[in-house]
Amino acid sequence: MPRMTLSWLKRNWFLFGILTALLLGFLIPGVELILNPNGIARTVLIVLLFLISGFTLPSEAIASGLKDYRLHLFVQSFVFVVIPLFFLLTTLPFRSAWDHQLYAGIFAVAVLPTTISSCIVFTQVSGGNLMGTMFNAALANIIGVVVSPLLLSLLMRGGGDPIPASEIIRILKSLALQMLVPIACGQILRRFFRDTAVKQKKRLSVASNLFILFILFFAFSKTARNPDFLANLRSLIGPFGYLAAAHLLLLGMAYGGARLFRFSRENTISVLYAAPQKTLAVGVPLISTYFAANPEILGMALLPLVFYHAWQLLVAGFVKSSSLVRETERLKLERPT
Repeated sequence: MPRMTLSWLKRNWFLFGILTALLLGFLIPGVELILNPNGIARTVLIVLLFLISGFTLPSEAIASGLKDYRLHLFVQSFVFVVIPLFFLLTTLPFRSAWDHQLYAGIFAVAVLPTTISSCIVFTQVSGGNLMGTMFNAALANIIGVVVSPLLLSLLMRGGGDPIPASEIIRILKSLALQMLVPIACGQILRRFFRDTAVKQKKRLSVASNLFILFILFFAFSKTARNPDFLANLRSLIGPFGYLAAAHLLLLGMAYGGARLFRFSRENTISVLYAAPQKTLAVGVPLISTYFAANPEILGMALLPLVFYHAWQLLVAGFVKSSSLVRETERLKLERPT
């Protein structure tokens, strides 16, 4: 039993790390001023995070995965069109009830690209179209660096909280320097050290996750110094319930769309993991940079993404289990007696 518990903890250490960063940020709110003076440490971590992302991003999957265009069009449209519209329309009844900071965080979740590692892993163990998932994960994250902040600006405008053009230009400049340039440098390095990138992917992934935890800690620590923050924590119940229901509905919509387009079983599994998931790796630095001019709301804006990330992993685990059960039953039926 202890071995099983230890194994389970090792597999889920990142989720516990998020909880630890959250709690430490609340308990020692002033330490962020010491560890992250003027946001320098956060900026360095973001640059390193995207340098690693560019180095490990399987961009070669794009060249080898162009054939299944119907799958790719469906997933990319779902990620960058269907989900943002879904969030924009379904949050209409709650605009007067929810805090502005949480509202901005929910919109930020809506525009993010899909995950890279988790959707690929879940697709592989469920017997889905691994190459199709890799292609869409890589493409969505490349597109998302530019498209996600623009979509967020549009959603904020549609939600009645427009962002001035000068602020949008500032955000795009910051994102270009902190995200696009490091990704490009990482991709250049990958061309010369591809074998190293493949062999060290697991260790680099751990390093990236640690960087994310520190960025989250800085954000929560800074936000916790706001006296209004603790007073607004009770307002999280409604938005979190909405996000949980929204993910399940989006999962159902993705499955329905895959059936409507008569995708194969493998492509359907790829859709289930690639379409409704949202990346924490891009989301944390994107939201941190986007709301850099309003640091007092940053931690609250990040909470919807943190919750959505944990919830989507839990749901994906159930989907994986049901997928494997169905595959086992199919193999039994096909096995000659």
